[in-house]
Amino acid sequence: MVIHDTEALGGPDVLNGGIAAAEARTAGIDVLVAGVATHLTFPVALVALGAYGRRQVTPWSEVELLVLHRGGLSTAEATQSVCYPLWEQAIHVEPFVRTLDECAADVRRSWAATSRFLDARHLAGDRALPDELQLLIQPTRRDRDGVRHKLRFDVEHRHGTNPPATAASQPDLVGGRGGLQDLQALHWLDLPWDQRLTAALDFLLSAIASAEDVSGHAVHRISTDVLARLGGDEFLSRLFAHTRWVAFQLDGALTPARDDRVLGPTVSLVHNELVAQRPPPLERAPGLGLRVANLVGLAPPSSQLLDWACSGGPQLDWQDASLDQFWLMLRAADWRAWDFLDVSGLLLRYLPELAAISRKPGSAATGELAVDTHTFLGLRRLHEASEGEDLLIRRAWRATRYRDPVYLGVLLHEVDADSAAAAARRIGLSEPLCDAIALAVGTSQLILDTATRRDLHDEDLVLDLATRIGTRQRLGMLFLVAVAHEMACGPTAWSPWKANLVRQLYGSLELALRQPAEVGARRTRALEQRRERIIRALYRRNLPFLVHTVARLPRRYILTRSPEQAARHLALLERSPLAEGEVRIQPSRHRQPGMWDLLVVARDRPGLLSTLAGVLALRGASVLGADAATSSDGLVLDVFNVWSAQPLHWPQIEADLDRALQGGIPLDDLLGSRPVDPHDAAAIHVAVDNTASQFFNVVEVRAPDQVGLLYRIASALHAEQLDIQHARIATHPDGALDVFYVRDIAGRKLSDAAAEDVAHSIEARLRGEPVG
Repeated sequence: MVIHDTEALGGPDVLNGGIAAAEARTAGIDVLVAGVATHLTFPVALVALGAYGRRQVTPWSEVELLVLHRGGLSTAEATQSVCYPLWEQAIHVEPFVRTLDECAADVRRSWAATSRFLDARHLAGDRALPDELQLLIQPTRRDRDGVRHKLRFDVEHRHGTNPPATAASQPDLVGGRGGLQDLQALHWLDLPWDQRLTAALDFLLSAIASAEDVSGHAVHRISTDVLARLGGDEFLSRLFAHTRWVAFQLDGALTPARDDRVLGPTVSLVHNELVAQRPPPLERAPGLGLRVANLVGLAPPSSQLLDWACSGGPQLDWQDASLDQFWLMLRAADWRAWDFLDVSGLLLRYLPELAAISRKPGSAATGELAVDTHTFLGLRRLHEASEGEDLLIRRAWRATRYRDPVYLGVLLHEVDADSAAAAARRIGLSEPLCDAIALAVGTSQLILDTATRRDLHDEDLVLDLATRIGTRQRLGMLFLVAVAHEMACGPTAWSPWKANLVRQLYGSLELALRQPAEVGARRTRALEQRRERIIRALYRRNLPFLVHTVARLPRRYILTRSPEQAARHLALLERSPLAEGEVRIQPSRHRQPGMWDLLVVARDRPGLLSTLAGVLALRGASVLGADAATSSDGLVLDVFNVWSAQPLHWPQIEADLDRALQGGIPLDDLLGSRPVDPHDAAAIHVAVDNTASQFFNVVEVRAPDQVGLLYRIASALHAEQLDIQHARIATHPDGALDVFYVRDIAGRKLSDAAAEDVAHSIEARLRGEPVG
C-alpha cells in the first residue's frame, strides 16, 4: 500500500510502526474500501486477504483485496468500480476477482492461494459470500497435520532462499527465518500465542514500517544504508533477539509427531511435547538444562518447561553430569539444541564468556552472519567435513588426541584467548588443554593470514610458528579451529586455492615439529635433489644447453615449482637467446574452467608486473596470484595464476604485451590513478611490515576490488622504486587483499622510516590523492 496522504488514514502518527500503527492503517483503508463498495451493483463481497486480512498493513505494502461474486462480474468492471477509486487515494490494491467455484479451484491447485484465504476478513457487501468461503476452507483449517506438512516444505524453501532475520547482516524481515511470514505460519497453526511472539510481531511491523519510510518503497530485505538509519548494530541485535524466538517456536511447531515415551528420570515426551515433572531449580541440577537441550530435537518443550528454562538466574556451576551433556551437545551439533540454549538464556548461564559475541552482528569475516551463529555453524561444518575425504582434516584429527576440546575451541573461537581459556578452566579441563584452546582461539586467524599472505617457504617463519605451537596435538587443534572458521564463512572464503595453501602450511609445520633440529639440513638436501630432478627433466626434453641455468635459479623458485614445470618454463628460452626487453609467455589451462597458469620469461626490468597486469585487465582477465623470481644473472621467471570468464586469445595478449612494454599502449591513461569516491577511498589501507621477512619488506594492500587494481598497485610500487620479488593476490567478498615482498632497486630492505613513508605514499596514489 502506498500512502502519501496520511491525513486520509488518521494523521501522521499512525506511521510510527508496530501493531497499533498497522491496525490504524488497516482501519483507514477499511473506511475507504467501504466507501467504494457503495458503488457496486452486483451481489458482491469485498474481502481482505493476506497481511491486510490480518490487519498488518505497512506504509508501502500491497493491499490484497478479494472481489467475491456469484458470476457475471468481469475483472475490468471490478477494477473500474473498486480499484480505480482506491488507486486515486494512493492505495496500492492487488485485486483478486473470483467466484466461489474459482476460489475452490485455487485451493485445490495452490497452497499459496489456500494460505491467502486463511486470513480472509469480510469488509463490505454480501455477507453470505465470505461465510461460504469460510466453509470452503474449513476442511483445511481442521486438517492440522496437513497444514503442518505443507508449511514444513514451504518454510524450508523460503528459509533456503532468503537471508535469515535471525542472523544475517542484511536480513529479510518478511521471508527470512524468524521473519513476518514465520509469524504468519504460527498463526495458521493456531498455537498458543505468548507475549514474546506479540513483542516480535510489534517489533517487525515497526521495523518494516520504518524501513519503508526511509527507503520510500516496499521493503523485505534491509540494505546497509537503511540499516544505518534504523540504528545499525543495535537494531540488528534487538532484531535477532525477537526473531530467534519466532524461529524456535516455529521449528518446534513443525516437528513431526512422535509416540509418547519416558526419556529419563525427569523428562518425558507426552502429546508431542517435552514435559518435566517438578524439575528442580537449575542451581541444584545444572545438567538438566543441557539434558533438555539435547532432547528438543525430538519435540518442543512444553510451555511450563520453557518457562522453567527461561526463568533466569546466576551463572551455573559445572558438574560431571553437566559436562557429559555438554559434550553430547557439541558432538551432535544440533541447531535445535543451540537455539533452545540461546532463546532461553541458558547459554550465557553456562558460558558467560559468550556474552561478548551473543547476538553480535557479523561481517564478511563471519560470512555476514551473526557472530554467535557463525561459531555454531563452524562446528556443524567441521562435523560434516570430518565425515568426508579431506586429507588435511584427517591429518589434523589424527594428530589431535581428544575431540571434545576441539569442538569447544570452535565454539569459542570468536572470543578472545583469555576468555576461552577461562571458560575451559571453569568447566574443569586440564591446564594443558586450556592452554591449547587459548592457542587455537588466539592463533587461528594468524594461521590463515600466514597461509594466504606470507612466503610459506621462509624457514624462519615456519620455525617461529612451530616454536609457538609446540606440539603436533596443538597443531591439529589449531588448524581444525581455523578450517572450521573458514568453512562457516562459505565456499567463497574456503576456496580450493586457500585450502591448498593451508594444507601446505600444515605440512611444513608438521615437519618442523617432528624434526625441529633438521629442518634446515633437510631443506638443503631437498634443494639439491630438486636441482638434479630439473636437470633430468631438461635432458628428457632434449634441452641440455639449458642445464647451466639451473644453478642460478632462485632457491625459492626451485622449492615451489615441480621439476617438470621448471623445465617447461626454461624451455621458453629454447627458440633463441632472450633479447633485451623481450618477454615470452606460455599459458597452460587448469582443470578448473577459466583458470590458467601463465609462465613468463624476461630480462629483469622494472614495471614488468604492472605492465602484464594492465594488459590482462584490458583483455578481461584477472591475476589471482603471482610469483616473481629473478635468477642471479638477471633472468626473470614469473608464474601468474589467471582467471577469465571469457575465452582468452593468448597470441593477441602477447602482442599487446610487447606493444605496452614499448609504450605503444597508454596503460596509465586507461587504467592509472583516478579519483575514488569517499566510501571506497576510506576502505583502502596500505601497511608495510618490516618483521615478517629477513630480506624483504612485506607490503599489504587492502582495497575494494576494481578492474585494473593490480596494475595500479604494481605501478605505485614501481613509482616508489621498489622491486617486487613475490606476490600473493587474493580477492575476498569484501575486497582485495594483495601482499608483495619487495626491496629497493639496489636490493636492500627499507628502513622503518622509509617503509612508513612508502605506505603513506602508495595509499595516497591508490586513493587518487596528490603525492607529496
